[in-house]
Amino acid sequence: MDGAGEKRVRAKGSREVDWISNLPETLLCQVLFYLPTKDVVKSSVLSSRWRNLWKYVPGFNLSYCDFHVRNTFSYDHNTFLRFVDSFMGFNSQSCLQSFRLEYDSSGYGEPKLALIRRWINSVVSRKVKYLGVLDDSCDNYEFEMPPTLYTCETLVYLTLDGLSLASPKFVYLPSLKELHLSIVKFADHMALETLISQCPVLENLNISRSFCDDFEFTCVRSQSLLSFTHVADTDEMLNEDLVVAIDAPKLKYLRLSDHRIASFILNDLASLVEADIDTVFNLICKKMFNPNDLNKRNMIRDFLVGISSIKTLIIASSTLEVIYDYSRCEPLPLFRNLSSLRVDFYGYKWEMLPIFLESCPNLKSLVVGSANYREKEGINILSVPRGFLSSLEYVKIERPLKGEAMEMKLVSYLLENSTILKKLTLCLDDSIKKEESVILKELNTIPRLSSACQVVIL
Repeated sequence: MDGAGEKRVRAKGSREVDWISNLPETLLCQVLFYLPTKDVVKSSVLSSRWRNLWKYVPGFNLSYCDFHVRNTFSYDHNTFLRFVDSFMGFNSQSCLQSFRLEYDSSGYGEPKLALIRRWINSVVSRKVKYLGVLDDSCDNYEFEMPPTLYTCETLVYLTLDGLSLASPKFVYLPSLKELHLSIVKFADHMALETLISQCPVLENLNISRSFCDDFEFTCVRSQSLLSFTHVADTDEMLNEDLVVAIDAPKLKYLRLSDHRIASFILNDLASLVEADIDTVFNLICKKMFNPNDLNKRNMIRDFLVGISSIKTLIIASSTLEVIYDYSRCEPLPLFRNLSSLRVDFYGYKWEMLPIFLESCPNLKSLVVGSANYREKEGINILSVPRGFLSSLEYVKIERPLKGEAMEMKLVSYLLENSTILKKLTLCLDDSIKKEESVILKELNTIPRLSSACQVVIL
């Protein structure tokens, strides 16, 4: 409200009006719905009208961390469990839109786990739409989700973390659109495949895997899926040949970040628009790409063909290194639709970059970023220019430049081979900010194939 409006309200009485408390209870409960439960409960001290209002909020969001024992590093788990149980007893027949629970089951034992199981069954019967259950017990996997979860017809959003999922006998989740599974232990690979395939409107799937999961084959088959993310919590290489198969004809976004997977099988991804790829197909464990390994060569070829229709790509230089090794055996497929590319490098192994750029005939934007991990040794800096970059218009090198020879070689390559480049943006390292004029002078000596190119230093 503006100042004039505020004066008019105050002119009607000597004291200010409490507009919030005068709102209908249903509206107040909806406002409180968006707050963590610990804050909702605190509202009970505002006035007598607010004293019991928190019991009617159609949402629950609580963590055992909210029950910290003062002056210690521990938590009061018993009080936490009693509070949750009391809340679940209020209006047990009413609908509960959202339920998010974070606990640590270490040392809980069956009686307490049975309590959590009863809560899950209760929220399912109360037609929950948004459900999140997180076990913070460091991969104990003590709690297995009850089978009622698999037949919750109202569930729209589900996130599970640190839990176990049995192989379901029957799955019916007609409303589920978003599914997040983090460090979840499955009874077998069919448990996940069955779960996904029986969600007819599923659009977003996010799987974060642990190095200790024990299933070798993961199949994601969905006719409705639009976005799929598969990441691992470790880069530790394995000797097993883990496989991930994806069959999702409507998929538009794909993120793969797992160095342990030996084979990604992509089927029918014609709708794919954007991808974020960070994988080495478990090759680091085997030291290097073997050109005589026909199965690996065919898998990499099929993978590249499978993502070749994308328009936007983020790729790790470790993945680019595998592609570089592969390109010395077979030609790369053309990425005809690719217009935006980001490559994250750790060092200055630029030899990989021009080879891939030649497979992107319509690329308009390139960003060279920094990675936060080390790559294996073996790739040298580019030594000779390759073909012209006939479509590239905008380049940004985000990695702070220090004026080193390797950095300037990359800049030279881009300026000397980009026919219609409009803008090259460089970021200087703080250590050489005072030498900006020297860097500019050196840049001005580099020939530019595009006369319209503007070099900008940040």
